[in-house]
Amino acid sequence: MSHRIQKSWSERLASAIPFGLGRTKPKHFRDMWRIAWKNRDNLGYAWKVLSKGVCDGCALGVAGFHDWTIRGTHLCMTRLNLLRLNTMPALDIRKLEDVTMLSGLDNAQLRELGRLPYPLLRQAGDRGFRRITWADAYTRIAQRIQASAPGR
Repeated sequence: MSHRIQKSWSERLASAIPFGLGRTKPKHFRDMWRIAWKNRDNLGYAWKVLSKGVCDGCALGVAGFHDWTIRGTHLCMTRLNLLRLNTMPALDIRKLEDVTMLSGLDNAQLRELGRLPYPLLRQAGDRGFRRITWADAYTRIAQRIQASAPGR
């Protein structure tokens, strides 16, 4: 037996305008400014990613400043929040020489360290990472692929 809670029309109404249609998100422009400020060290590339790129987050057809979800110029906050991953500078790899120093950081703090500038390797028993050449990295990757089961 199912029981439904009956609500009156006024109890169901969150706003006179359904889904906030026609309204600007109240904090959208503030958040866009905050993201622009975070990317200020690479604004040219950030502009190129936004104006010519596609969304890294949803893959719903966003291309440049337009998408197929919302009419007109639109910048998705998921896309903007991921922008820094494309524009951030290289991290100082000295911070990876001893990974115990990183154990107290959360995901956001780890991302803020920067991007990897080149291949790094940490083997069992190593205290941290060390730089390896691209040739060595590709060789290691190829060996792992060749050693894996064909059906995998």
